[in-house]
Amino acid sequence: MRFWLFLSALVLIAAGGVGLNLHSFNHFAAIEPAHLAACTPVTGIPGPEDIQVHEQSRQAFISSLDRRQNDARGAIHVFNLDDPLASDGFRDRTGGTPAAFRPLGIDYYEDGEVRRLFVVNEAGPSIEVFDVGGNGDLTHVETFAERRLTSPNNIAAAGPRQFYVTNDVRSGRNSRVSDLHFLLRHGLGDVYFVDGAVWRHVAEGLRFANGVALSPDGGMLYVAETSGKAVRVYDRDEASGALTLNDTIKLKAAPDNINVDASGDVWIGALPKPLTVPRLKSNASAKAPSEVFRIDASGGPETIYRDDGTELSAATVAARARDKLLIGALYEQKFLLCDLPRSAD
Repeated sequence: MRFWLFLSALVLIAAGGVGLNLHSFNHFAAIEPAHLAACTPVTGIPGPEDIQVHEQSRQAFISSLDRRQNDARGAIHVFNLDDPLASDGFRDRTGGTPAAFRPLGIDYYEDGEVRRLFVVNEAGPSIEVFDVGGNGDLTHVETFAERRLTSPNNIAAAGPRQFYVTNDVRSGRNSRVSDLHFLLRHGLGDVYFVDGAVWRHVAEGLRFANGVALSPDGGMLYVAETSGKAVRVYDRDEASGALTLNDTIKLKAAPDNINVDASGDVWIGALPKPLTVPRLKSNASAKAPSEVFRIDASGGPETIYRDDGTELSAATVAARARDKLLIGALYEQKFLLCDLPRSAD
């Protein structure tokens, strides 16, 4: 009798723990919509997981992959913000190189001499670097890979051959072990700084390291902790690339990719219910909520957009282009092109 009472108590404790964990991931929460006044869906680009805007050329670089197709090759699209219907925006700009290409996070770099796009390629796993032509076409320049880079997720370019890259979980995000690490919020995520051939481990202990972005002056690095529902802010030594933790900003959703606009405002695509996202791969009719945060100089996160998944399912990125906001998603066949209110300026 005592054994069964003891076993029943263990089952109740375990069930309570699971319930608390699900609650902490907002799994049972109602999603209150917060829509922008005008959002136009731009269809024809599958899985627009990351977006980088170059204001001067009015180009948006889009990382694209149909993740429901295991053998699909991804693409990089270049969308003209002043001519949204231009056919060039819907063709792959990589020229088919590399052949095995499943792009994830991307970042644009320009220094007056070179224009480059850095791309996380989960098929490597590797980082692919492309020169950007005047019309947006890409020429492959170099591949970076290292044995410790087991699960690259996103990238922040700091020079023509310098960058920060997040390694979200050391076991690899597609393993069953990684699912457990995510649920238990284990701090097994890392950040590496790469300076040419030299790789330096500059941050560790992140709870699923995801989006990463530099401030406009290069003095700070923002890193998303997806399972930790937070953004870490690091002071950066520009000479060595070393990082010192300055702040941790808590969010009410799981952050994915990060963009920083010219004014220094931080834009984050986020998942209010991250545990609903895995089912999207096998079920095209399933939905997962979306949220977009902005963090301004005051450091407080503000919800700019929230949807239950009807308008956009599982948002992963928000990129500002003056009075427009582009919102991409992991499994959608579209992204949103939204008007920003004056209050977002």
